[in-house]
Amino acid sequence: MFSALKEAFYHEVNSIKNSWYKLFLITLLPLISFSIIIAIFYAGVARDLPVVVVDNDQSELSRQIIKDIDATSTIEVKYKVNSASQAIDLVKKSKAYAVIVIPNNFSKDTLLQKKPNVTTMVNTQYILIGKILTSALTSTIMQSSGKVEYVKSLVDSQNPHSSINSIAPIGMQITPFFNTYKNYYFFLVSALLPAIWQIFIVISTLVSVGLMFKYNRQKEFFKNQEHIGAKLIGLLLPYTIAYMILGLIYLFYIYSSWEFQGSILVLIFGMFLTIVAYQGMALLLFISNFDYARSLSLGAVYTAPAFAFLGITFPMYNMNNFALFWRDLLPVSHYTQIQISQGNYGVDPYMEIGKLLTIACFWIVFIPVLLAFKKRMKKEFS
Repeated sequence: MFSALKEAFYHEVNSIKNSWYKLFLITLLPLISFSIIIAIFYAGVARDLPVVVVDNDQSELSRQIIKDIDATSTIEVKYKVNSASQAIDLVKKSKAYAVIVIPNNFSKDTLLQKKPNVTTMVNTQYILIGKILTSALTSTIMQSSGKVEYVKSLVDSQNPHSSINSIAPIGMQITPFFNTYKNYYFFLVSALLPAIWQIFIVISTLVSVGLMFKYNRQKEFFKNQEHIGAKLIGLLLPYTIAYMILGLIYLFYIYSSWEFQGSILVLIFGMFLTIVAYQGMALLLFISNFDYARSLSLGAVYTAPAFAFLGITFPMYNMNNFALFWRDLLPVSHYTQIQISQGNYGVDPYMEIGKLLTIACFWIVFIPVLLAFKKRMKKEFS
């Protein structure tokens, strides 16, 4: 059995050496994909998001509010126009993400305590940008409003402390857990890279076995119908090693600038379980039709939407039953939970046993896979 595994392993290693496509799949293509994602989110924090302002008041107070908005690191007042319709046109052309309208008599109404409204219209088609702008604009407008109230109160009381207390009698301290600087690089890249990684695992597995059947080399590979299981392991092993190395590369890169809180060994073990689980799922897709092209299509359908179901950008507690069901079918969703709990939270390794066992349960698919290959080979040799 071991000799059959060894023979299959070296057979596939030589196949990879002689195939630029297979070699590209386990080296340059994943690394290029990782690099693109890292480059896109490298800044980490959204800055200088363009907005357009319509200042109908043209007063000293309105100009001060515009300066306050522009002074934030998140927002850049890139355009100033005379009408809301002009401003909305800029949003439609994707030149700005929000419109800020300061009404007529804004300064006068403020002094008369009529509470005028600064109207902000945010393009929430881009959900993340919309949330960032809404938060930044709300905070800035409230601060500007507080300044006005402070000056008015100070004129009356001549006491800075009582003036501050009259504006904000209750203080609030918000301390972010784990991602202290609210860095989107750490938040998104640490989930996007595993989501891309699992696509390559499935595709390369389907390519390795699919090309064999496409060019009718399966009889030569599974000759004598002996040790089919060992030969399948040998066939997959070079890819297991390759994607283990790629996984470690992205893992150590992510945490090179962030302190890893938990057990790296638990995470590496979870990574190994995930790779083999995906290889099993890829073979399960292949045996559904033993067709190379169709299995690649099924692999794309299975893996491509994975990021949406990880519970990173959309909370899993708000997912419907189908979304939760699909999420449970993805080994990477369980792996990312381990990555977050170990890398960020420093959870006790014993708490990860359930998740590790869940990923290991995907290995059960090798039973129907092996039976299907034996049946297929028996038919081929009959």
